Amino acid sequence: MVTPPRVAPWQVWWVDFNPQLGREQAGRRPAIVVGSSLACGLPNGLAIVVPMTTRNRGLPFHPAVQLGETTGYAMTDQIKSISTQRLKKPHPDQLVSEDVQTVKFALRRMLDL
Repeated sequence: MVTPPRVAPWQVWWVDFNPQLGREQAGRRPAIVVGSSLACGLPNGLAIVVPMTTRNRGLPFHPAVQLGETTGYAMTDQIKSISTQRLKKPHPDQLVSEDVQTVKFALRRMLDL
């Protein structure tokens, strides 16, 4: 049995989103863990994530965030629960607090919270 990785809110992980269906984001890419500490601590083998892209589509619900030298865009319209088996390894760069707040704001708008 594989031990699931330990995840925490606002960590960035490399995730394998394949296979995908329809317009879902696909491929191996960074994703932001957006589940609460409570959600991350559940023994259900799931993580709630927002995939990232480097393509700026100019959408208000794709806020820009900095990962090291790269500008990425958090695709808050594609928030999803995934198996922790899809989490491949932690991304070497993590979000700064200002970018966490930006993503939280975009999620509140997307989810009407």
